[in-house]
Amino acid sequence: MRSTYGKSLPDMNLSDLSGKLIVIEGTDGAGRTTQIDLLKPWLEELGHAVLDTGMARSSLAGDGIRRAKEGNNLGPVTQSLFYATDFVDRLENEIAPALRAGFIVLTDRYIYSLMARAIVRGMDPVWIRSIFAIALKPDAVFYLRVGIDQLVPRVIFSRGFDYWESGMDLYPGRDMYDSFCNYQHALLTEFDHFSQEFSFETIDASAQPKVVFAQLKASILQLLDSDSRETYLSKLRADSSEVSVHGIAGNSAPALREATRAELNLVLHPVAVHSPNGNGHGVPPRE
Repeated sequence: MRSTYGKSLPDMNLSDLSGKLIVIEGTDGAGRTTQIDLLKPWLEELGHAVLDTGMARSSLAGDGIRRAKEGNNLGPVTQSLFYATDFVDRLENEIAPALRAGFIVLTDRYIYSLMARAIVRGMDPVWIRSIFAIALKPDAVFYLRVGIDQLVPRVIFSRGFDYWESGMDLYPGRDMYDSFCNYQHALLTEFDHFSQEFSFETIDASAQPKVVFAQLKASILQLLDSDSRETYLSKLRADSSEVSVHGIAGNSAPALREATRAELNLVLHPVAVHSPNGNGHGVPPRE
């Protein structure tokens, strides 16, 4: 049965969260978004329903976080609690329902990024861990690790240095380049500690994206091979055949037969989640 890191949300039944929770972790510029954009259609082609999510995408707190960060004056405690609110809202209203429906949930960063950011900013590690004790333990965490030497040119030649990802709130008045290197080095130190503690699968993200993608596919296929999906499908097929052959007394037989076939068809041919904004998850864009 699925478990958490200490506590559960009220009324959450952990026994029926049959989907797979796959986390892609790493610092800014490690290539997480690129890999999720490759993994999602690949998994859907294999017949899996997929939800992708990430930080600051909840309908409750996502917009508020973005507005607060525009002023560059968000304190570490407020920032930690803001992101925790965003996470819990997505956990309760997106992640858990998707897992309950048998989806594969791909999440761009998870509680490890949130804890690393908070600890680097001086938050009590015991306190911040207690906040995220309600998090579901993932089925797999892939840590895309890239060193500072490779990270700097990636950021410079993509979107450039960002105030928060450069840790300028920690090192006010410093050169943004130096601040970025110091901040990312501190984050890498925390991630490396977490990698041991939480059994991340570390992948060298300095390689070409197609090489990283191949490694992720191999590991995810191994994870899915151990799934009970085929057992479940076999049971549905058996139930459908039994109803078709033997029938059931009374007028309930046709309805039950159609319901069983509909359930089997839904599992065999899942439909991806669509939303009015076209991003597949009905929540704000990625951070």
